[in-house]
Amino acid sequence: MKDLIYPQEWQDVEASIARLSDKQILFVCGAVKSGTTWTQLWLDHHPQIVCRGEGCFFNVYAGALQQVCQETSKFVLRQNATKFSDYPIFPQFNLPHVQYLLRQSVLALLATYGDRPEIRVVAEKNPPTLQSTETVLQIFPEAKILNLVRDGRDMAVSTWHENMRRNAQAFKDQFPTLDDFMPEIAKIWANAQTIAVSSQKTYPTQFRQIHYEDLLHSPQPIMADVFAWLGVKADPDTVAECCAATSFKALSGGRDAGQTDDSSFFRCGVEAQWRLELTPAQQDIFWQIAGDAMQAQGYDKDGRVTQ
Repeated sequence: MKDLIYPQEWQDVEASIARLSDKQILFVCGAVKSGTTWTQLWLDHHPQIVCRGEGCFFNVYAGALQQVCQETSKFVLRQNATKFSDYPIFPQFNLPHVQYLLRQSVLALLATYGDRPEIRVVAEKNPPTLQSTETVLQIFPEAKILNLVRDGRDMAVSTWHENMRRNAQAFKDQFPTLDDFMPEIAKIWANAQTIAVSSQKTYPTQFRQIHYEDLLHSPQPIMADVFAWLGVKADPDTVAECCAATSFKALSGGRDAGQTDDSSFFRCGVEAQWRLELTPAQQDIFWQIAGDAMQAQGYDKDGRVTQ
């Protein structure tokens, strides 16, 4: 019998996955509109890092994969009972099977853009990954996670404007006013940051947080620290180039930070817009719901306190 030879395309995928074993896997996450896209871009500008977004591995694909495996197992079990009741049943998918399939799927996609010899870090950015930190580090124990933290009130303002930009009518059908939106977005922020605080304690070497406000004021030291954590070049020239290429002015098409354009994804580029755009009542609603998480993440009622 001739030796089995897999199609060359399969062999190429397998080989590219194997080459990822020499690289650092990174997942970038955070509450929505917290600076994850900006971070994706300055990471991707580094000559030894590639960062793409958004793969939706853990908030969409993982659940869909588990569901199809469960449904298939139920179908097979029914078939076994109907046709082969006197014989051993065919095995079912279990959790390790699903986890293995998820890992290999993610690695296969990461390898499509990270399989170059000069690349030392292969990253994917997706804000909701923060909700799945435990799953991520079970399936990728070698990975690192970078969480972006932003004052939740600014995140609320930015998220409101982004939804207005994308599809104002559809969003207003769900949340007619910012008053209606505030409790929901406060809960989302608080839940995300509660997970972040816990993850930082549980995985101190693998889970790192940076704050949007600190990144605005001192981008180069923070970028250098992240690069060093990832094991890539963190020299001043490299850091300065990443910083300059992804400044607000560069990303917004020439606007200075603070020059607002509601039609742009990069809308404003400054902190503490909540002081101008949220009423005292809206600020109070947010603090009542998310105040504990805000304090745990270095904010008080006036803003960022630990810089």
